[in-house]
Parts: sequence; C-alpha cells; structure tokens
Amino acid sequence: MTTTGGRAWVFAGGEFSTDHVPFDEVRAGDQFICVDRGIEHCLAAGLMPTLLIGDFDSASEEVLAQESLSAVPRSVYPAKKAASDLELALQVLADDPPESVVILGVSGGRTDHMLFNWMLPALRAWPFTLMLIDGTTQCHVLQGSASCVISVRPGQTISLLAPTGSTGVTTSGLQYPLQDATLEVGSTLGLSNVTEDKQVCVRQGSGTLLVLVNKIA
Repeated sequence: MTTTGGRAWVFAGGEFSTDHVPFDEVRAGDQFICVDRGIEHCLAAGLMPTLLIGDFDSASEEVLAQESLSAVPRSVYPAKKAASDLELALQVLADDPPESVVILGVSGGRTDHMLFNWMLPALRAWPFTLMLIDGTTQCHVLQGSASCVISVRPGQTISLLAPTGSTGVTTSGLQYPLQDATLEVGSTLGLSNVTEDKQVCVRQGSGTLLVLVNKIA
C-alpha cells in the first residue's frame, strides 16, 4: 500500500508531559490526531488538532466546546464498542496511511489499558512505521523483515521485546550483541542491554519487535 507521506502524531489519554514531544521532529503538514482526552495533551503542547476521535467519555466538555476547535473534524464512536479509541485511531490512519505514526500518552493510569496500548503494534501489519513514546521510553517498532538505526548516548539501556516472537534478530552497538537470534514470546533475552556507541542498529527477519530505548539511563 502506498502512503500519503508525512507523519501523524497520535495523542492518547494516558500520562503526558510536553517534554515527551520531540518538537524538533515536528514538520509542516504533520497530522495531530487526538484520541479522546488526548486533545488536552495536544493543546498543552501548543499544537492544533487535525482530527478528534473517540467516544469522548474522558475529554473535558469545556475543552471540546472551545471555539478554536469547532472546525476540527470529529469521528465520534459509541462508548459500547469492540475496540479501544486508540485502536480505532490507528485503523483510521491505516485507511489512508502516512509514512510514520508516533503515539504519545500510552502509559499510566489503568494497567489493563496500558498493556493493551503497548500490544497494539502486534495487532496487524501496519502500513506505516510506528513509534511509541512515554515519560521513560522511546519505542521503535519493527515488523516483518525490517531494521532501524537509532541515535543514542553510550550507556543508555535498550530492551528488545517480541510480543509475537521475533526471528533473525541481529544488533550492533550494544554491550551484549545478538546475532540471528530468536526471541520467543515472553522471553527476557532482550532485557536491559546497554549502548556502547552513538548509534545502535537492530534488525530482524520476521515477527514484531519493540526496541525500547530508555531515555533516562
């Protein structure tokens, strides 16, 4: 599937701080998708929403009523539905995919909500590259035969988590390198590696792999 290009920033309703947003990567023409209460995070970051989506059971009525948002398209869903608001937002983007999607506000609050948010990368083969960011972690998602090169500081912690299993995992720039490794579902083989260089390369042959870069250490 071809993409429309550009990047979509998806603001979910979890814990959020404006310092989670890599503002230097925001470009003209980017989309800002607000999932329910994520609208408050988007506005706090000084960004104008492109689309509001969800059942709006947690967004502030006062915020939703702001005149500046009156022209912003809204996709309203019932509270009783078979998918979370965040999943629906990703499915909407998949219908007319950008080149990449960054999700913020994915952690905190109820543990079940948080776990389901972090499992969404494994739901399907998404037609865009996917990244998740919270207060401690920047997560690069690899699907199928894919690789990523990440700029880091020496001494940072990186973990590799395979929610559906991953084969052919090979790394460079890490203290404990992997070569054509298989990560089983639930395996801790990829837990708490350490960067040795200013760049880390991770590639896999198949599966879904979360490359979790700890931003704190």
